Amino acid sequence: MDVTNDMKNILFHTPTVLFWDKMQRYLFGTFRDYSDQVKMSAKFTEDNSEYEAFVKKQIHLINEMNDDRKIDYFAMLTRCFLLTDMEDALYYKLARFINICTPEELEYIKSFDYDKKSEINAVISSLYQYGLFDQAEKEHGGVDYVLSGFAKALKENSLNFDEGLHGRVRILSYEQIPPLNIAEPAPWDDIDSIINNNDVVIDGNGHN
Repeated sequence: MDVTNDMKNILFHTPTVLFWDKMQRYLFGTFRDYSDQVKMSAKFTEDNSEYEAFVKKQIHLINEMNDDRKIDYFAMLTRCFLLTDMEDALYYKLARFINICTPEELEYIKSFDYDKKSEINAVISSLYQYGLFDQAEKEHGGVDYVLSGFAKALKENSLNFDEGLHGRVRILSYEQIPPLNIAEPAPWDDIDSIINNNDVVIDGNGHN
């Protein structure tokens, strides 16, 4: 009976225990020392309601994350947000990318060079659907795949934050991110023209 009761208590409190384990990891990853805490607290000194809304969103985001590496990346992103002038909209967008990607996909972006061009593969195909890879036309036709502006922002401000910028300008707002090269659907007039031009014609000798 004692063992059964202990197991019931453990199972009942497991969600709470897991959440606070994640929260502790997040806080230790975000706040490195007292001077950092002072700098970060200054971001909300004039608006308590904004601070409360911020904290509530952090709780929801942390609760959704299911891997320690994601918590670490989110802590680094928050650290960057609080120490820089990153706009709120970009911060929450990058947080969502951390949440929807698998840890392996995040590691792939982390190790992918900023200006590297690559052929399509399964990982890039998945990340392209999220808007984290973009197409770049080859000189003689075809396309390569490169990191999108969002992926570069994610690398600079979270995944590779500790590595520095190496002369690059940090991406802190949507205005710094170029639009994705999204393939547009062909208009009906173009489709009709293609179909008509490909009609089979038989000459007098019976050739196509």
